[in-house]
Amino acid sequence: MTFFDWADWVLSETRSTTLTETTLLQKLWKGYGDLHRLSLSGGDLASAILKKVIPPAGAETVSDLRKRRSYAVEQVWYQVESRYCDDNCRVADCYAVAGHAGTLLLLLEDLNRAGFHPRRPPLALHIRGGLSWLAHFHSRFLGARPVGLWEQGGYWHLDTRREEWRGMPSGSLKEHAEVLDQRLQRARYQTLLHGDSKPANFCWNARGEAAAVDFQYVGPGCGIRDVAYFLDCCLSASHSENQAGGWLDYYFAVLRQAIHQDGHELDVADLEREWRMLFPVAWSDYCRFWQGWSGSSGLGPYSQHQLSLALATE
Repeated sequence: MTFFDWADWVLSETRSTTLTETTLLQKLWKGYGDLHRLSLSGGDLASAILKKVIPPAGAETVSDLRKRRSYAVEQVWYQVESRYCDDNCRVADCYAVAGHAGTLLLLLEDLNRAGFHPRRPPLALHIRGGLSWLAHFHSRFLGARPVGLWEQGGYWHLDTRREEWRGMPSGSLKEHAEVLDQRLQRARYQTLLHGDSKPANFCWNARGEAAAVDFQYVGPGCGIRDVAYFLDCCLSASHSENQAGGWLDYYFAVLRQAIHQDGHELDVADLEREWRMLFPVAWSDYCRFWQGWSGSSGLGPYSQHQLSLALATE
């Protein structure tokens, strides 16, 4: 699809007359395309975001197939499931989707125009907003099993990371990886996972309210997986020891309120007990991926403690 092809498509879909500027925001992971901010005139929108996915030619490795599927999942998410999100778990509106000769185009709301901006690193205000977003998202999709998403949410779960597992050093984490994964899969209470809930995939407004992007790995799972990953990315090793417990309390307080507001008929206390018990498992499960992917040879004190707790409750 040439520049003029997709430019005409954008103008048609946004009812604009002119594409005044195209700004490259970033390249997609491993050369799979790019993300642009489009400045528009003559219509109702001043700007939009174009996510242009162009899978590179070459061998279809496990990694390649996973990434290709991830963009097909994201398309389904934005076209079908994103409509169920509200301001408590804000996502970009999807204006249009198109595909041509292997290229996928997602035309999305510019969250920057709505007052949402990245924050590096996130402060306490932003961690609170991210956890609130996750709590409302998890409540909104409790028990959901949508068609067209991943069968299991999350980009690092064991079934898709066998190569990384094989590269891990010997030890308890590698030995018990299957057990930890199965415990998370067998959780009674399941929801949709964002699946890649790192701070880089959130942006915040001036009040600290969050919006999320990048839904390539959304699918069913135990919600505490998203929480463990988010906190692991937000907190340093020393802050994890001192602050993770308090942030968990905050997440569950918001989750209880959200479940009540959404009208779910379930034992909220039982859900909280299960997910709290699985937090060390989810934390250790992510450490398993990170150790195999990064080549790290050891765990910090907090992560080692979480692994001990996870193994003690087998």
